Amino acid sequence: MMIPPALEIRNLAKTYPGGVAALRPTSLTVPAGGRLVLLGPSGSGKSTLLRLLIGLETPDAGEILVDGVRIDHLPPHKRGIAFVPQRPALYPQMTVRRNLETVLERPSLVLPAPTIELLRLGDLLNRYPHQLSGGETQRVILAKLLIRKVGIWLLDEPFSGLDPVFRAEFRAELHLLLGLSAVTMLFVTHDPADAWSLGRRVGVLDEGVLHSLGTADELRIRPTTSFVASALGRFNLLGGRIERIASRSDPSATAKFDFVSECGSVRVPVSDSSGIQLEPIHRLTLGIRPEDVRSSPAEQSAWHLVSAEPAGSGWLLTVARGRTRLRTEWRSGSPPPVGTPLEWTLPPERVLWFDGRTGRRLDV
Repeated sequence: MMIPPALEIRNLAKTYPGGVAALRPTSLTVPAGGRLVLLGPSGSGKSTLLRLLIGLETPDAGEILVDGVRIDHLPPHKRGIAFVPQRPALYPQMTVRRNLETVLERPSLVLPAPTIELLRLGDLLNRYPHQLSGGETQRVILAKLLIRKVGIWLLDEPFSGLDPVFRAEFRAELHLLLGLSAVTMLFVTHDPADAWSLGRRVGVLDEGVLHSLGTADELRIRPTTSFVASALGRFNLLGGRIERIASRSDPSATAKFDFVSECGSVRVPVSDSSGIQLEPIHRLTLGIRPEDVRSSPAEQSAWHLVSAEPAGSGWLLTVARGRTRLRTEWRSGSPPPVGTPLEWTLPPERVLWFDGRTGRRLDV
């Protein structure tokens, strides 16, 4: 198997007319055979970045390199990059067979039987695109990638038009294809599930800025900002204020602080959080993963279960008190009925604290 190329961008930037900064100076590297997933909401700059890489847009600044050689001056067809847009299209007047043959290196070649078999396209070759389901169309697009034998794949939310069942199926399909192919992949999405499933490394992009880059576990366990935490999905984030607790008996004692949520329904001591300077901070955001929240039924509690949904081998519960919501995992059999009073605790060592103004994690 051939070694795939490495992809690197250096200070790449793009501003559209009217001063809209679609991508601020951004640098990153996808090593040979690497899989990088960029996660971000609509308008974050994900598609702009891919269009710059493929040559459909011209950068205002920066460089694009493949194996250390600049390619940003080359036309799209000479960059050695395959691009799958959000709404991939096939030639409507051609059969599936003819669509696949358009990417053969020479017209005299035949379609590779292993690819056709792997993607279960044998019965579809004589159909036209309008006769295909969304999932079948995606399989044809993946086959075109394999047949082209291009070393770098750029995928722009290729699963966005599929229902949840097909999305899960195609994540598995793409995993299989990546394992069998010598390719370097950059995949952009707004769905955290795509990032966890496909990315060896994950980046979080918003308003043209790359906020964080690391392994999926690094970002999931210790996100650098509250925005990164929210982009990863399911993370509990509660905004609130800091209250300084004075000692009446000993005014010279070390200051203690409590976090009080905006609605006053959550109060958590933060004075023992090492390395955090709280004195100049007035607003704070508490962050904790659902799996780190410990919950159990209670005879009486101001918190009640408002929803339960399957999540992996357990359940994701949402408990509420007034307008405040908190999510917690439940792994001991079936969850209690909706409306059940619940009590919960937050292990101090699992709580992350973010500056309420800047969003920065305070122990970074």
